[in-house]
Amino acid sequence: MAPNTPNSSNHAVCNSTACPSAIEKPDHLNTGTFHQIKDFFGKILNTDDWPPRWHCGNWTDFHGWLYILSDASIWAAYFAIPFLLIRLIVKRKDLPFNKVFWLFIAFILLCGLTHLMDVIIFWWPAYRLSALVRFITAIVSIFTVYALYKILPLVFTLRSVTELEAEIEKRRVIEEKLAASEFLLSEAGRIGRVGGWELDVILNKTTWSKMVFDIYGLPYDFAIDENDMMSYFPEPYRQTLKDALNRAYAEGLKWDVELLMINAKKNTIWVRSIGEPLYDEKGALVKLRGVFIDIDQYKSTEMALHKSIGLITQSNQQLKNFTHILSHNIRNHANNISLVTSLVDTESLDAENAELFEKLDNVSKGLNATLDDLSEAIKIKENTIQSEIINFDALIKKVLGVIALELTTSNTEVELYLQDSYVNFPPIYLESILLNLISNAIKYKMANKNPHIILKTYKNEQNETVLECRDNGQGIDLDLYGGKIFGLYKTFHQQKDAHGVGLFLVKTQIESQGGRIEVMSSPGNGTVFKLIFSESSINMN
Repeated sequence: MAPNTPNSSNHAVCNSTACPSAIEKPDHLNTGTFHQIKDFFGKILNTDDWPPRWHCGNWTDFHGWLYILSDASIWAAYFAIPFLLIRLIVKRKDLPFNKVFWLFIAFILLCGLTHLMDVIIFWWPAYRLSALVRFITAIVSIFTVYALYKILPLVFTLRSVTELEAEIEKRRVIEEKLAASEFLLSEAGRIGRVGGWELDVILNKTTWSKMVFDIYGLPYDFAIDENDMMSYFPEPYRQTLKDALNRAYAEGLKWDVELLMINAKKNTIWVRSIGEPLYDEKGALVKLRGVFIDIDQYKSTEMALHKSIGLITQSNQQLKNFTHILSHNIRNHANNISLVTSLVDTESLDAENAELFEKLDNVSKGLNATLDDLSEAIKIKENTIQSEIINFDALIKKVLGVIALELTTSNTEVELYLQDSYVNFPPIYLESILLNLISNAIKYKMANKNPHIILKTYKNEQNETVLECRDNGQGIDLDLYGGKIFGLYKTFHQQKDAHGVGLFLVKTQIESQGGRIEVMSSPGNGTVFKLIFSESSINMN
């Protein structure tokens, strides 16, 4: 039998005009709304009032099955989508807008069910049930639209996939940098033997980094909250640490103390404990945190250095005492020799003895001069002279005034190029330095040239103040005498009045204030002395 051929069942059958709309309604359908609703739900599965859809209208096989297969395919897709969504919701507990997803699942299921009902009605005309399903679908659809409308502003605030990818890339870069920083911090802590710790005052729970466990010589799973960690510190260091913690609790004070400890491996080491209290917004103490450092190597070096300094200080003091005693005793003998020579009547001596006495007198005077030089050098080494702000121009002119006669007699020309005007230095030392340098330039002049001296002040590349004294004198062979040029009683020219004291005093005076002296010279080309002060130039212009 063809699908569109009416069968012999009790179902109503459309007439040949394909279900015309002008069919007169039975009497029970012309009642009031309440009775219609009651009749509707009472006969929800009753199909006597309609024929199957195959028998209503002029369906061809192709048209009918196209309709049926299309609705069946839509129903299958509609039923598959909710199962995929349910799986997504179950797998992703953190999925946003969870309720809206469930509404969409119900909406899609019901939409699919309406298409399934259209397929079923071709054979089972349950139009009342179909209408109910469609009504329920309409209600769920309305709620779904409303819910979607409500969350739409929130959806607009969500970042796009491109933005999320950019954020993920940015976080990846940051995480790589953090990992690198954490590695460097960890390595720095390991190499420097520095560990961090934190005490939660509220929970009474202590947290240590691995390095703190290493310093204590304990395993990483050691129960630090259940043991007395103070027992690793002998007295009086234990009390020192307790006092620091008590002040932190009571007064909110930070601490930084050095302690001696005996760790779990029975090693006695020096450690440094640094910590501070942490308060919440209400001012209540919530945590103590800080660092714990193994300083045993540095402390041992420091103690050894202090011991060495003590020994050096003691040796220096003994040397000073010896120097003073030696100088005093020799001076007594020298003075006695001078006194004896002064009492001798040279006119009563014969020529040979008079000559010997003259030599003895010269030796006595030389000995006293040597003692005076040594005494001056010792005073420079021992005494600390107060520095003052010196005006180069004023002081140089003062020195030139003192030796004006010597400058005039020797036809010496002095040029000044003072770029820096001031320096912080003892005036008495600078006067002595200038007198020695200028006097040497005149003393060791070239035989065929008038002395020409240039005095400069300027700043070098290290921003240090430099006083430069340049002359056109005989010069010094630094290859031959460079290591001896500032030695006491070292002379490099055949001058009768050369004593080898001036440059020794210059070097001693500049170095006593933390400065230094440099020299450039060669035979026949003069000499340049550079006095480099430890204080930077002072601009008072």
